[in-house]
Amino acid sequence: MRTGMDKNKWNIWLTILVLLVLIAPSHVINGDTPTTVDEPWWVISGSNYYYALTHRDFANTLYDYHPAVTTTWIVTAGMLSYFPEYRGFGQGYFDVRKPKFEEFLRENGKEAIDLVRNSRLIQTALILALALLGFYLLQLLVDQRMAFLAVALAMLDPFFLGHSRLLNHEGMLAMFVLVSFLGMQVYLNKDRRLIYLLISGAMFGCAQLTKSSSVVVIPLFGLILFVGLFRQNERSTGAKIGDAVKTFVAWFAAALVYFILWPGMWVAPGKMLSGVYGNAFSYAFQGARLDVTRELQPSSFNLAAGFDGVFQYVWSWVDSSTLITWFGLVFAAFILFSKDQQRLTAPIKSTLAYLAVLGGLFIAMFGVAQGRNSPHYILSSYVAFNVMAGIGWGYMLLRAQSRWAWLSKTYAAISAVVVLIALQIGFGLPYAPYYFTYKNPFAAQAATLGYGEGLSQAAEYLAEKPKAQDIRAYVYNGMGTFSFYFPGQTLVLKRVNVFNDDFVTITTELSSSDYLVLYPITRRIHPETEKILGELEGVVEPEKVIYVNGLEYIQIYRVADIPESVYEALLKKHKEPEAQP
Repeated sequence: MRTGMDKNKWNIWLTILVLLVLIAPSHVINGDTPTTVDEPWWVISGSNYYYALTHRDFANTLYDYHPAVTTTWIVTAGMLSYFPEYRGFGQGYFDVRKPKFEEFLRENGKEAIDLVRNSRLIQTALILALALLGFYLLQLLVDQRMAFLAVALAMLDPFFLGHSRLLNHEGMLAMFVLVSFLGMQVYLNKDRRLIYLLISGAMFGCAQLTKSSSVVVIPLFGLILFVGLFRQNERSTGAKIGDAVKTFVAWFAAALVYFILWPGMWVAPGKMLSGVYGNAFSYAFQGARLDVTRELQPSSFNLAAGFDGVFQYVWSWVDSSTLITWFGLVFAAFILFSKDQQRLTAPIKSTLAYLAVLGGLFIAMFGVAQGRNSPHYILSSYVAFNVMAGIGWGYMLLRAQSRWAWLSKTYAAISAVVVLIALQIGFGLPYAPYYFTYKNPFAAQAATLGYGEGLSQAAEYLAEKPKAQDIRAYVYNGMGTFSFYFPGQTLVLKRVNVFNDDFVTITTELSSSDYLVLYPITRRIHPETEKILGELEGVVEPEKVIYVNGLEYIQIYRVADIPESVYEALLKKHKEPEAQP
């Protein structure tokens, strides 16, 4: 008996090691590109967080309604590994919208991109650890081969892979949510050891520290506990209700890591909670933060009409998911209606059903709310659906082995798993390192474009020029996305100036620069950029055009080549700002 248990334990550890070897390279290789439009905000916020911690200014550790505390902890760890002396210069806090932070680092012989690289590696280590913990929990609920495929396909899904490599909360959020769910599922359906419930609660607390949208886990767990009341067993309804209440209380108590890991909660919990949840609900239902809407007005809540928002997210998921995921979900649906009692124990079906609910809740929440509509907001849905797909593929492999004996041989089973994983990796490889721009063969265009990809290539192109450190580049969306990679001076062409027709500022800054870097890939989502692009195209040829995945992403112009007629045309569009009442 003891020998069998030891053998099973070694088998699990060996499987975990193999899983790590398979999923880690894609998350680590070329991990310093690209830098996206959101990341500079969090690099600076994380550095401010580190400064606040080291000066015991705990009340100054709220930077947005997400609240992104896990992200700022990651950057804090990155700062400790790269520039621990940062705390001692007395520079205070930097504005996340201005390049002063980069200038400060360079004055002290440091580069922001190195901080980004270190922070990403630390975050990757955390995400990989969560993936392995998720596998361990999942293999307690389903066949180990199903669990292996499920985690591998989820971690190597191009859209998830692309975002989990970035400092943008979503990868950590998705994994915290997954592990929290699996911990609860194991506790309620497989093993009533308290450790699983505590893991679930702690992971939910970390998910909340990452992004407040993880609140959808609460109704899911409420549903799971409610369904448990109707199980047929010898216990009375009152006993079941009492047990459900105790379970929820213990789970929620473990979620108090939210308080433990956020020093701001130690000194100003009211400020932190109102800043997080007040702004989150205001943004979701009123389309802006409280500093814009002034107060939360339930009467002004205006959910998106019909199902348009939900369908938008569903189609973005369809466009950016692989055929491996599609077929796996079909097989998972087959499991839900199968009467195969030999291979399909009760936890498998309930695990699949609740994963479907979990993925659907994120889509429904962001689909009906106002505010932004970026596909990466439902990254937790991608992970949930890919785990379902892996379980579906694992089940079909087991059925095939029972029908064809040769598939039961070790080499055949391993080959089948390797082929599936290789296909999942293969779909994303042509898009590396911009995995988040993946689109399946039937999609017209990617769900995510113009997130900053390609600008590092533009920076590297100009960095190769003689005396690059003396070059002044005027760059659309250039803060971090371009400037982290460019040794010269980056002047950011601000979108707000284009939107407000402030062409006096634009032409003044343009004329004082050496190169103009534009980002035509965002024409569809930022139509105001046509005001500049339209005046240049057909009049002056760009010195360099950069393509990504066959699409024209970037135009680089030498300012000396731009004729005076372009400046005159731009100034004709200038509008004076309206006087404020």
